[in-house]
Amino acid sequence: MNLTYFDVKETSHLVEEFYHISYTKEKTPLKTTMIPYGVSGLTYIFGKGQKTLNNNVETKLENLVINGQFTKSYDFIVDEPGFSIGVNFKPTTLHKITNADLSTFTNKNSSFKILNEQLSTNLEKIFLTYKEDKNLLFSKLEELFLTLKLTNNKKIEIVDETLEMIKEEEGLLSVNDLLKKVPFSQKTLENNFKKMVGLTPSKYIRIQRFLNLMKKYENNTIDFKDLIYMYNYYDESHFSRDFKSFTSKLPKDYFTEDFSIMKEAFKK
Repeated sequence: MNLTYFDVKETSHLVEEFYHISYTKEKTPLKTTMIPYGVSGLTYIFGKGQKTLNNNVETKLENLVINGQFTKSYDFIVDEPGFSIGVNFKPTTLHKITNADLSTFTNKNSSFKILNEQLSTNLEKIFLTYKEDKNLLFSKLEELFLTLKLTNNKKIEIVDETLEMIKEEEGLLSVNDLLKKVPFSQKTLENNFKKMVGLTPSKYIRIQRFLNLMKKYENNTIDFKDLIYMYNYYDESHFSRDFKSFTSKLPKDYFTEDFSIMKEAFKK
């Protein structure tokens, strides 16, 4: 398995990252645990045998797939060699370019055609035409994204400002902290977050805190136990509860189970 990221040049206001991931004959079959990563996006699947297992429900991944926000882990399985090329968006981008209610895609991988058939056709043409030249492919995707008419209004602006606050604080704040700074009631903030991001504010904050801790750990920034307290976990059992909530496993399993894709992503 090889995961490579590519530069975002013209669409950094919309795109978090471009990536290419390949699975060789020597490394397949592969089964790995995917955990919430705080982004929605799209992936084009090249090859057969890629699927997910989520709550004992198997989903075959074919062609252009929407990756919704996830609140819990799922198994990703690759039975045959192949590769995928994808885009992780900024939290509200998928809503801006489709006007979709992203909560309908939470904890799901779905065909992009369900969301927007014409846009799906245009995207698929780019992926299939330029699959051998990833830099050109991502350049063409950026060109397409820049032509799209984006949904934008005051509510989206406020949610984007709220997301920026959460990012700056690395998830070390509460919903009450946000409510002191945004002109929304708690219910209004929650409803707009679910629609535009796919998660509630409290769940998004917890995921961001957890991800920032794991990224620092994988990059050897600080000792694991020190990180737990730095990220406002009162003790190891408190952290263990969050870890199990997001990964369905205990922290000690992180060192024995296969989290190969997530570990590579954390090192970015």
